[in-house]
Amino acid sequence: MDALAIRPDGIYVDGTAGGGGHSYEIVKRLADMRGMGRLIAIDQDEAAIRAASTRLSPFADRATVVRNNFCH
Repeated sequence: MDALAIRPDGIYVDGTAGGGGHSYEIVKRLADMRGMGRLIAIDQDEAAIRAASTRLSPFADRATVVRNNFCH
C-alpha cells in the first residue's frame, strides 16, 4: 500500500476486487486523509461483489463497487 503513494484527492481502481481487501486498505487511507478521493472496485463474480460491497459499506461516500469485467 505504501508504494501506491495514495493521495487524498486521487482516483483509484481495483480491477479485481475479490473480497475487497485491497480496496478496503486503499479507501481507508482516503478516509484517514479526509480527502475527496474515490475508489472504484470492479469484479465480475457476484459473490465477490457482495463481499466487497459489505466490506466497503462504511465508505459508501467514496467507494463504488461495479459488477463487470475490467477488460471490457
